[in-house]
Amino acid sequence: MRILFDISHPAHINFFKFAIEKLNSEDDHHIFVTCLRRGNLPSIVKRELKSIDVTYISRHRGSVISIIFEANILKFFKLLFFVFSNKIDFGVSVGSFILGATLKLRNKPNIQFDDDPESSQNLFFEKITADEIHIPPILDETKQFIIFNALKEWAYLSPKYFKPNIKIPASYGLVPYEYLFIREVSSGSLNYMDQGSYTIASFSEKLNKDLTVILSLEDKSKRHLYPTEWIILEEPVNDIHSLMYYSKILISSGDSMAREGSMLGCPSIYCGKRKMKANNIMVNEGSLFHLKPKDVPDFISDFNISFLSQKDFRANLKNKWDDVTEHILKSINRIVKKK
Repeated sequence: MRILFDISHPAHINFFKFAIEKLNSEDDHHIFVTCLRRGNLPSIVKRELKSIDVTYISRHRGSVISIIFEANILKFFKLLFFVFSNKIDFGVSVGSFILGATLKLRNKPNIQFDDDPESSQNLFFEKITADEIHIPPILDETKQFIIFNALKEWAYLSPKYFKPNIKIPASYGLVPYEYLFIREVSSGSLNYMDQGSYTIASFSEKLNKDLTVILSLEDKSKRHLYPTEWIILEEPVNDIHSLMYYSKILISSGDSMAREGSMLGCPSIYCGKRKMKANNIMVNEGSLFHLKPKDVPDFISDFNISFLSQKDFRANLKNKWDDVTEHILKSINRIVKKK
């Protein structure tokens, strides 16, 4: 079967990586990957999916006009041509209702994964374009909504797939558990446009000067807004999750990396505006804290929270959660067998 994975965000690569590798090793399938030109996404795809031919379709420049016209309208027509010219039989994506729409026109099935029902507009289009929507236990299961018992990031952060490398912090001159990992997202996406820019920058000078900090800064042109002594990461970063794993505390203005840190067993602070059911799962696990930006410095100064060791914490999640990569593969194979 000719299966197409559509990638529009770095997290999608990690989410599908192991499933793509497994399917690509089988003689029964021909795997295609399309990718949006968005920031450093193409370079990450080249590094992570070396054995896969990737086709780059349209772009995302961060502006509202680019998001609406290039990343949606123009992408639809380019993807439509790709789907028909390559005779795609089946599509898989994280909320790509654009891919779903093109396959509807070809009368072929697609499944979409999502963890963000709060984005009601996206969810509406997913519902009218997807055969199935696979989602964590944050909505009720229906004929169309298929529940998997885990969060999306567990597809690549489960101990089965991720082994931390203690040599990675050393390559940056860092001592494990003696530095902060901070992520600042830009406001150039629909999810973060109402959040405002430079959330971390608003309190960066109030953090203890003795703290060692590494900063993953999405918009490098704003380097001057942050303390000069902070280490700025140059993306794509080799094994960024090991850097996160061995940090003392992780702080993020974006929700995805905050959840990742919490699943790694690292105390993680989300200081963005979004209120998400997916985040609440990790808040209830005790490893994620949703704070207002102004409260972060005092929280870190007073931080004295203990819970299970990272190894035990992650083993506990592994025991009670689904293997998300296996869920992806089983879902694809189940639909393929029907055709």
